Amino acid sequence: MKRNIKSSTKFVFTYFVFASLWVWFSDKAVELLSSNPQVYTLVQSLKGMLFIVVTSLLLWGLVKKNNRELEQANDIDSVTGLHSPLVFFRYLEQKIQSAKEDEHYVLFLLDIDNFKPIADRLGFMKSSQFLKDIAQSIDSHTVFPLLSSRIHSDGFACLVRMHDENQIALHLARVQKQFNQHAKNHEIDVTCSIGVAFYPYDGESVKQLMSSAKYALAQAKKTKNTIRYHDKKLAEEDFQKQRMIIELRHAIQEEQIQIVFQPKYRLKDKRMTGVEVLSRWTHSQYGDIPPSVFVTLAEENNLSSALTKLVIKQASKQLKEAQLLGRVIQSVSVNISATELNSTEGIHQIEYQLNQDTELSKYLCLEITETATLKNIEKCASLVKKMKRSGIAFSIDDFGVGYTSFGIFNRLDVDEIKIDRSFIKDIAVDYRSRAITSGIIDIAKGFGIQVVAEGVETDHQLRILEELGCEQAQGFYLSHPIPVEELKEKLNITSQDNKVDFIAVSSRPKN
Repeated sequence: MKRNIKSSTKFVFTYFVFASLWVWFSDKAVELLSSNPQVYTLVQSLKGMLFIVVTSLLLWGLVKKNNRELEQANDIDSVTGLHSPLVFFRYLEQKIQSAKEDEHYVLFLLDIDNFKPIADRLGFMKSSQFLKDIAQSIDSHTVFPLLSSRIHSDGFACLVRMHDENQIALHLARVQKQFNQHAKNHEIDVTCSIGVAFYPYDGESVKQLMSSAKYALAQAKKTKNTIRYHDKKLAEEDFQKQRMIIELRHAIQEEQIQIVFQPKYRLKDKRMTGVEVLSRWTHSQYGDIPPSVFVTLAEENNLSSALTKLVIKQASKQLKEAQLLGRVIQSVSVNISATELNSTEGIHQIEYQLNQDTELSKYLCLEITETATLKNIEKCASLVKKMKRSGIAFSIDDFGVGYTSFGIFNRLDVDEIKIDRSFIKDIAVDYRSRAITSGIIDIAKGFGIQVVAEGVETDHQLRILEELGCEQAQGFYLSHPIPVEELKEKLNITSQDNKVDFIAVSSRPKN
């Protein structure tokens, strides 16, 4: 702004001086040259035309000079003195287009970690001086940098001709060391992250090379105060992950996620007491995607609530159509994630859905992991208390893996706990697992809480659980997760025989 005002003032002053001198001296000259009125009038007209021509040329020259100065000013960052992003990328484009086969370049991006709050605290002058010092470190001529730029408020870019990879690594380490020294000198507790990409290996165009450097920088910023080189394999995996997220979102929206039911049995009379609803996703290209993969993706990308809503909707629809809900199936368990548990909006969505489906809510049991409850037990206790008023039951999944498991009994009004499969797996050979399982069962019974053993895979495990007084169990030894048609068939057999014959199957992890 100050530069523009100064330039405009200079422009107007120059014109004022020239015009004043022209009028003064030209009028005097005309008066001396002729006393004839007709000649005087003609000369005045010619003088006026000449004035217009001369001032037009003068104005053209001044405007051109001013524009050139403005362009030069826009080419340079006013704070650091480095080139502007426009100049940098234009130069980068030229270098790549004219590069020979044996020419190699290094593009590195430096980003100051969490600088904005620190800059706000320091003020404009101090933060600007710090940025200027950093710019001088980046623009070092140790390894012949071709061009450097401040590409955003706390980010820099530098293009370097690569002579030797070790020399580049030393230069980057030196830049980071100088950065830390400047931070120390300015008494600022801040670090920097650097992402590096090589031309042509990591990209043969400006867009590709910049994308590779940005990806490397993003990886560096995950741990901060780090230098990361672009990794094609990791980038490809990340690209596939992002693509999978998009396709998962589409699959949820289009209701392409299927469900299966894993029966839960009462050990006393071998009767089915309920089911756990599990989601399945068959991808058009990759086939069956493990739940451990797509459920985790849903949790990490704000899709958990949508997935849970879909699972509840499909479970209600299928069990009602099969005429199983409330008649033979008295409990329908659905898992909710820690992200949903800590999201007010996510819980409200589930509540709204269940208010529209009051028949299901009477039999619904929401399973929450023990680790999720321990992260915010007060909030979890309040949520459980509120939703239980609507008739919804609660179960703690994977019980026993937390460090304060037994304290949950005092804090949460839950209806059921599921003993983690890690204890059931070794219950026949490890006395510690058996002792822990026995203790969990006894304490839960004292609080009037139902106990379910997860991951039962052998007859021996089942008999030990019966001896310990465990009430219910589920696992592949009892039944694999099955679609609703097989569930209905299994229940018909159960009602006829009044018991279920368990068929042992090969052991495999729970999905």
